[in-house]
Amino acid sequence: TRSFHLKMASDGKQIDLLIVIGHGPKTPEKATIPFSLAGNALTKHSKNVKIIMMFDAAELAVPEVAEKVVAGKPFDGNLKDRIAGVIKAGASIGVCKPCLMQRKLLGTKLIEGIQVITGIDLLESTYVAAKVLSFT
Repeated sequence: TRSFHLKMASDGKQIDLLIVIGHGPKTPEKATIPFSLAGNALTKHSKNVKIIMMFDAAELAVPEVAEKVVAGKPFDGNLKDRIAGVIKAGASIGVCKPCLMQRKLLGTKLIEGIQVITGIDLLESTYVAAKVLSFT
């Protein structure tokens, strides 16, 4: 059963915000801000958030890569910890399968909780999300 693209989150609430990220480890600030916003939406506004990582952002799904991404002030810590935090706070995160393939990362261990998804999953998510933010 494909569950990533469903309109309802596992807790039965509607998906409020879909964030699409395309920036990777070479642009730490642009890669970090979407996860910071997701964290705020989850913790300060009780929103259900879905994140899709595409293009160079697919590299950030790999723990060893995300661990090295540090944007600096005002953002604390590395991106691996920030991603783990938004997953723990309830976000669902998918990473583009073709994007992983392009970077020869398909089959690589990913950060726990990140799902490999397809273009169909992305399209269906955009159809049902109340709001979409794109950082590509």
